[in-house]
Amino acid sequence: MKNIYLFFLSSLLPLAAMAQESSPPEFETDRPDRTEASSVVPKGYYQLETGFRYQKDRKNGIEQKEWMYPQALLRIGVFEKAELRLEGTYRRQDYRHADLLFQQHKGLSNLRVGTKIKLAEENGVLPETSVLGMLEMPLGHDQFEPEKVAPQIRLLFTNKLTQNLKLQYNVGYRRQKEQGDMENKLQYTAAFSGKLSEKLTLFAEFFGEKTKESRPKNQVDGGLQFMVLPNLQIDAIAGAGISSAAPEFFLGGGISLRLPQ
Repeated sequence: MKNIYLFFLSSLLPLAAMAQESSPPEFETDRPDRTEASSVVPKGYYQLETGFRYQKDRKNGIEQKEWMYPQALLRIGVFEKAELRLEGTYRRQDYRHADLLFQQHKGLSNLRVGTKIKLAEENGVLPETSVLGMLEMPLGHDQFEPEKVAPQIRLLFTNKLTQNLKLQYNVGYRRQKEQGDMENKLQYTAAFSGKLSEKLTLFAEFFGEKTKESRPKNQVDGGLQFMVLPNLQIDAIAGAGISSAAPEFFLGGGISLRLPQ
């Protein structure tokens, strides 16, 4: 009887190993915050991350409201440590003075293509490290499209503090059109996130950008991510400016889907 029992256990071990290997990898998105994760979409998987954002600002008596809907990012796992990224946004800007709408721009914006490549796994205090490279195409609405292909490059870092706590941070450069002019921007972010359960994650973030000729635009935000299904996530975010050049506040939300499960 003992030999039969041992034989039965030994026959189950390969099946357990196969089940563990077939379990889907962690589902992690780059939204809704501004800090890009250092993880990449696994090879053979497709991840669609989409949502909206509303932003309000007031400068020199002029109120500016901006809507981005949808914000859409398609991530495709093409190699073990690299993904392909396709991104597009529909954007609308309203400018008002004393409740009078005197200017409006709306149309396609941020049509970009690029990749994220993992460079190193986490090793002790050394973070997991990846590099993100994107090219914005001179397509879309005249107010938003760059004069020619505009690059972005960003280094992405992650330190797992505990099983449920994580610190992620980015630094990089982007060339982008703002208020009709092309600007070279230094970008920086840091986000602290914690899992309250297997389904619910909360996060807080600081981020900003600066050009050579202007003051920094520093902002803070907080939000949540909720796993409805193992491959379906919803999110929400709200934030505010903490420097004079930054917008007053913004909010947003969205949904992300990964296929296959």
